[in-house]
Amino acid sequence: ALLVSLNVVDAFHLNVVWPMLPFLVARDVGVKARDVGFYVGVCGAAAPLGAMCGAYAWGRVSDAHGRRPALIAGCVASTISVYAFGTATTTTRAALGRFLSGLANGNAAIVKTYVGEITTKVSAGRAFGVLALGYGLASAAAPGVGGYLQRPAERWPRAFAGTVFETYPYLLPMVVASTLTFVGAVLGWVFLPETASFTLRRRQEERRRQRGADASRGEAKRLVKLASAGELQTFADDHDDDDEVADGVVDVEDTRTLQKTPTEEVLFTPETTIAVACYALLAAIAIGYDELIPVYLKTDRDMGGCGFSPSDIGLLLIAGGVTLLIFQLTLYTRICDALGAVRAFRFGVSLFAGISILAPFASLAPNNTMLWIIALTSQCVKICALGIGFVSITIVVNNSCEDAVKARVNAISGSTSAFARVVSPVVCGWMFSMSMRLQDVVPFHQVAPFVFISVVA
Repeated sequence: ALLVSLNVVDAFHLNVVWPMLPFLVARDVGVKARDVGFYVGVCGAAAPLGAMCGAYAWGRVSDAHGRRPALIAGCVASTISVYAFGTATTTTRAALGRFLSGLANGNAAIVKTYVGEITTKVSAGRAFGVLALGYGLASAAAPGVGGYLQRPAERWPRAFAGTVFETYPYLLPMVVASTLTFVGAVLGWVFLPETASFTLRRRQEERRRQRGADASRGEAKRLVKLASAGELQTFADDHDDDDEVADGVVDVEDTRTLQKTPTEEVLFTPETTIAVACYALLAAIAIGYDELIPVYLKTDRDMGGCGFSPSDIGLLLIAGGVTLLIFQLTLYTRICDALGAVRAFRFGVSLFAGISILAPFASLAPNNTMLWIIALTSQCVKICALGIGFVSITIVVNNSCEDAVKARVNAISGSTSAFARVVSPVVCGWMFSMSMRLQDVVPFHQVAPFVFISVVA
């Protein structure tokens, strides 16, 4: 339950800003309506860019000092970093705030490592399915919080007019996000134990170091005695490696350690490389779609969008999150058990490729009822398809490596997916802006970015 709550916090940070970004960018001086999509993409790319820069360092901290302290430190850092975005009034400051949030928190990879170490391959599907419930909960709550609580001085002037929340209209949702991470840090400090796998490895390393130290002290005493007797040179000439091993100076376990495969080969097995690449591509198309949807929904009907308000966008995203919760509770485990992790991943990505083309046709609906039906259907099916894909590929990545390097493998996976998340929002935002420029030239121009995402999927 505690790991699920930490996953909730991480997903909350990722999703809370999407309903705010189009309106923050649109109010920035000098940003034209047709260019909003591009600048939203730049801001959306800033967080994964920060995560890419910090993910491997967080993985090394986790492997060296333990999963528990790394998770708590990530929560504390996130508690502080979110205020950089909350106090942003320009696109540049918003992008900087998102970068700091990504840099300060490596919990996504560490939580997956923790779950991978406390489960078997048989139980991993159910465990990661439950973990995905946390993501679904955050996906349901975060967009609503971001859409409903932004610009509170305009909504509730009696309570917020003349306060800091009028100066910084996007601060209130980030205060909620900061509170969640602080609670997560406290709960982790009080209740979260270290994994048995890491604890066992730490004890084995300490025993090896202790045996090496004892052997060194014994050898030093013997050399002192030989030197006192004038026999040190004779000893040096006659002594060989076999005698040293027999005397216990070289431990058998240490010899086996020296014969192990180099770290690079352990980290980058063919299976791990393929799994990490698949994870990165899935992350790219997922964040590209998630960045496009609020911009497309906000865009006016005469430009090919849906003309949604912030509360409409939040309501649609909440509906998708609730659908994911129900799906993970009822169907995902059955799909994973029936297909296996690899085939379930293929199924989820194929389903996403098909459904991602549906959303842009909502703007062509003859009435608002049909518009909402198309938008809700595409959002709900999309989020379930991505749920299948992400949970399945996470299981594959964890099963492809040993526990001793699992945090670094997940960190590398996080870094590569972060790089994909840096590139994808910018590319998709640029494509959306270009499609808006072609509205008078190309029919169904709003479909082009979504077709691109579908082809990549």
